[in-house]
Amino acid sequence: MPAPRPPLTHFLCLPLLTPASKPQLQTSLQHFAASVTVPADAATAPIPRTAIRPLGTLHLTLGVMSLPSRDKLDAALSVLKACDPETLLRNVAASASPEESRAASADRPDVADAAKGPLAGLLSTEVVPPLVLSLKHLQPMHGPSSTSILYAVPDDPTHRLYAFCLALRSVFADAGLLVPDTRALLLHATVVNTVYARRRSRRRRGGGHGEDARGRGGFDAREVLERFGHVVWAEGVRVERVAMCEMGARKVGGGNGEEYIEVGSVELP
Repeated sequence: MPAPRPPLTHFLCLPLLTPASKPQLQTSLQHFAASVTVPADAATAPIPRTAIRPLGTLHLTLGVMSLPSRDKLDAALSVLKACDPETLLRNVAASASPEESRAASADRPDVADAAKGPLAGLLSTEVVPPLVLSLKHLQPMHGPSSTSILYAVPDDPTHRLYAFCLALRSVFADAGLLVPDTRALLLHATVVNTVYARRRSRRRRGGGHGEDARGRGGFDAREVLERFGHVVWAEGVRVERVAMCEMGARKVGGGNGEEYIEVGSVELP
């Protein structure tokens, strides 16, 4: 019998909400919510309003952690503080195709060979260009006729994102800080997750996080995907930091709805 999965307490991510990206993301999410949650009755609306993720929760997950003690949390924070995102960006390979950078493919980009691709000259330059993304499309996590999660896809025109995220994840995995996961990394920004449509009192801590999350049951997303499958949620989103966050978003003001509490972060160039 396999060992039970340890309790998930934290996750490593790239937050997507910034002062610059907020106006675009807020407008896009408001339009989407208004289009798919009418009528407001959860029994008849295409998607329950509570299943749409709040603005402040948008991020790209790189891995999840079980850090039940202060010592383990401090160890993870020490690894985070020792990270050098600028060096990682300088050294990662450029992906061979846009599909790899979007992480829609299961193929792992060649992280080791940084001499290939459009940014090969980056290795000999002083300035590392910022990581600037677009969020596009709407994809189902499961079959479109019965899914509980819909997500937006990050698009990096320089094709560095996926390799950079793999390099970051390797740093934490090598330190024994990530819950093991043999699946290929799927970079995605969750827009809809029906686990949050359940009554809050019945939600388990961290229950809606990642590709394994399942909500109150699958819904038929085909009509929604036909309407929003090729939407552009935001363009020119600069990735500003790598963050470690606590599981379980908390309600906040300022129009963000909810946010994950960041316990530590390091800035990107």
